[in-house]
Amino acid sequence: MNRILFLPVVFLAGLALGATEKPNVVILVADDEGWGDIGWNNPEVKTPYLDKLAAEGVRLERFYANPICSVTRAALMTGMHTLRTGVENFNGLDLKYQTLPQALHDAGYQTWMCGKWHLGGAKENSHPEPEYLPTNRGFDHHYGLLGGAVDYNTHMKPKTQELDWWRNGQAVTEEGYSTDLLANEAIGLIQNRDKERPFLLYLAFNAIHGPISVPPGDAAGGKTRGRPALLAAMGGLDAAVGRVMAELEKEGLRKNTLVIFFSDNGGDITKGSTNLNLREGKGTVFEGGIRVPAAMNWPGVLGPGQKSEQFLCVADLFPTILNVTGVKMVSPPSFDGKDIWPALRGGQTTERPVFFMGNKEIAVFRPPWKLITSRQQQGAVPMLFDVVSDPSEKNDLSSQHPEIVQELTQAFQEYVKDIPQKARRGPGGSGGGGKKRPPSQQN
Repeated sequence: MNRILFLPVVFLAGLALGATEKPNVVILVADDEGWGDIGWNNPEVKTPYLDKLAAEGVRLERFYANPICSVTRAALMTGMHTLRTGVENFNGLDLKYQTLPQALHDAGYQTWMCGKWHLGGAKENSHPEPEYLPTNRGFDHHYGLLGGAVDYNTHMKPKTQELDWWRNGQAVTEEGYSTDLLANEAIGLIQNRDKERPFLLYLAFNAIHGPISVPPGDAAGGKTRGRPALLAAMGGLDAAVGRVMAELEKEGLRKNTLVIFFSDNGGDITKGSTNLNLREGKGTVFEGGIRVPAAMNWPGVLGPGQKSEQFLCVADLFPTILNVTGVKMVSPPSFDGKDIWPALRGGQTTERPVFFMGNKEIAVFRPPWKLITSRQQQGAVPMLFDVVSDPSEKNDLSSQHPEIVQELTQAFQEYVKDIPQKARRGPGGSGGGGKKRPPSQQN
């Protein structure tokens, strides 16, 4: 039913042995990068290092994030759909959730974060308390921003002009382009690591989120705004990834390191992004808002040149990484995400159970079907798409397949029945749903 292309991969048996033999995990996240803002989808974009990463591993053609920044980050950290956690851009991740870095830290991993947190601890967040800082959520080290956006050069918040640049909870004033500084920090952590222990590196760039700045020395054709500036910033992110990958190679770590790359949501078309033929963009659960560029790379384990159409979402990464690393949690949660490593490892596809994307407007997936709905707008009319045959979502099939609409609606209602409405909704009132487009949601 899924109509999936998936080429063979090679699996290296016996990965999870002693602590020193456990694999390292590097998670690279771009901010607001659209479907057409990566070289492998659009030759206009020059991203040679990311293209190489994907070409030597697996391009994840059906990877789904959430429509806005913090919502995706919460799903990555918890393995839960955001309907459950209630996270949105201005409230933190509840302390009751054990995070991915906490699980790996408890298993002996070094855990480092460089970049954008956006899950609490910032002044403008409903949870500014220090308990919500990344260093109190499982990371040994954090360097970067706590909020949703900063100026790339001054590291100030765009609206308030307050400094938002931190090292382990202490504000730091430094000169430099944020993309380069984050890569420099990551490289330093790799160089100075405890070589007897594996590590998790979460490198979450603020690029290419607005307000976009071009890298030093890049004139962007004389343009400081719009797509030329965005392409220059994307080139800077790509070069930074290249430097980090080169350091892993120099240190002899590549063959024991799983690298995961994805964007936190679809492209913001108001800032110069393009999602090509995918419908709309950031802030919506149409394909342009949640289907994002993604890849996995692990030399000798994931064979090169693969293009996978296995459906998966950001909440799947936590349970998948647990499998990859062999880490066993003392009290494992009932993840919403699914471990998709057996499918990736074995070169096969797996029937994907129903999953949910979004926090206000909701997309319910049972591949190839996708239902767009909402519990917050009375009278919202659901929309149904076959996103495999119709990736542009031009043909609403809800009237032709009422039985599928009913099935997916019931699956959604069953999922949320035990979740408090406040958690489903989050602060800020209702978003869009059905055929009513939600307002643009920034950060």
